[in-house]
Parts: sequence; C-alpha cells; structure tokens
Amino acid sequence: MKSATKRKEMMNRLLKGQVVQPVLAMIQEGTSITMDKVAARCGVSKGTLYNYFKNKKDLLNYVHEAVIIPIKKGSSKIFKKDIQPMEKIYGFVGNVFDFHKEYPLYFKFIQSQRSAAEAVTERMEVIILPLVNVCREGIRQGQFIDADPYVMAAMIFGSVVGPLESLTYREEPLRDLETLKQEIVRFLDKCILKEQERSS
Repeated sequence: MKSATKRKEMMNRLLKGQVVQPVLAMIQEGTSITMDKVAARCGVSKGTLYNYFKNKKDLLNYVHEAVIIPIKKGSSKIFKKDIQPMEKIYGFVGNVFDFHKEYPLYFKFIQSQRSAAEAVTERMEVIILPLVNVCREGIRQGQFIDADPYVMAAMIFGSVVGPLESLTYREEPLRDLETLKQEIVRFLDKCILKEQERSS
C-alpha cells in the first residue's frame, strides 16, 4: 500500500512539474496566463489541470515556488559561506543577476501576480533577514559604516532588485546588464563600506 502511495505522489509531482516550463515560456512571451492556455500548452485537458491545482493562483504559486527555489538556495549558500561580509553581498548581487538572465521577465510577473503581503513576507524571510545578519557582521568587523542593519539590508535589497524590477519601465532600453551590475556594486561599496575599506 505504501508503495502505491509513493508512486502516486511521485506521479503527482511529475505532472505538476510539467506546468513550470510552459508557464515560464508564456511569461517570457508576455502571453496572458489562463488555465485554458496552460492546459493547451501542457497537452492536457483543463480538467486534468484542476486535478492538481485548485485555481490559477494555486498554479502560479506552484510555478513561483519552483522557480524561486534556486535563488533561495543560492542566496542561502552565499550567506552561510565563510567569507568577508562584502563578498557575501557581491555574491548575492551575482546570484540575483544570474537569476534575472535566466528569467528576465520574472520580476514583472511577481509584481503582477503576487500580493504585496506575500511579496513582503517572502522578501523578509528569504533575503532581508539573512542580509541583516551579514550587515551586523560587517559592522562588528569594522568594515561597514555603523548604521541600523535592518535599514542597510533593505537598502541593499532595493538597490539590487529595484533596478531589475524597473527594466521594463525604462524610457531607453538598458544597453548592458553587466554594466548595471557593476554600477550597483559601486553604489553599494560607497553606501556600506567605511572609507578605509573602499577599493576605489
């Protein structure tokens, strides 16, 4: 009996997992996401889709979780590394930009599909609170300016994610993502590091 249950759970995970890439493709194309369109892309009936997801919100939450797991894991690994605090922040910047390269429209999707409360809670748990600890460490070691670590963590998050969220609203298209990344790093250096710790 247990074997049949495990097999059913495995099949459910596989079938649910089949929606992730089609939904991401629809996001990349700018196609509106409906249960009908997702079912058609997956080659299943709408009824089959409803066997796995209560509604569109449930489906989009599943896709969000599937996509955000790598950024969560990547950031968590970086924050736990035994490296200097500023190196952790540079690693976080790199992780966010790598994620953006893979899913360039995802931040726009998040803005339109996640409630403000969900976004704030997730941001606090996954990014801000770990960044607070990195900031405390940098302050304690005398590398960072002496400021409220919560303010500093929120500023770091906004400085890294904000420009990526605003890309689709720019009047002129961004010419070079790598240059943007370097400008953010330079900005963070000036805002966070004590004068003697700055490289430029």
